[in-house]
Amino acid sequence: MMRRLSVAALLATLPALAACGGVPAAVLGGLGAAGSVYSAIDKITQATSPFITTACAEYEQGKAAADARVGAGIVAPATVIKVAAIKSFGDAACAAGSGPPSGDPLSTAIWLGQLVGQITTLTAPPV
Repeated sequence: MMRRLSVAALLATLPALAACGGVPAAVLGGLGAAGSVYSAIDKITQATSPFITTACAEYEQGKAAADARVGAGIVAPATVIKVAAIKSFGDAACAAGSGPPSGDPLSTAIWLGQLVGQITTLTAPPV
């Protein structure tokens, strides 16, 4: 009995749902336009974020210290390769032309701080 009721309800609502066929497409099309506007606003917000600016400044300091140790030849060759890989991410995030990656500026700043920690740890003198 319950199964017949659910099938009857489905058959009764089917014409109403079919009449709304164009609505989801229109809504999704509007979301696409809104998404591009949001993306542009997101980039502007991140470019002017003090979190990103501070994190990039700290990244540059950590990178300079790592470059000095690598340049002095006191870092193992395998470590130099790891540092170069980490620096590629930090350099891309702090590049003047491209701006920071999409997402939350605070999360990006925290991520950059983790990159600084990795570079500093890898190039620190042994204790």
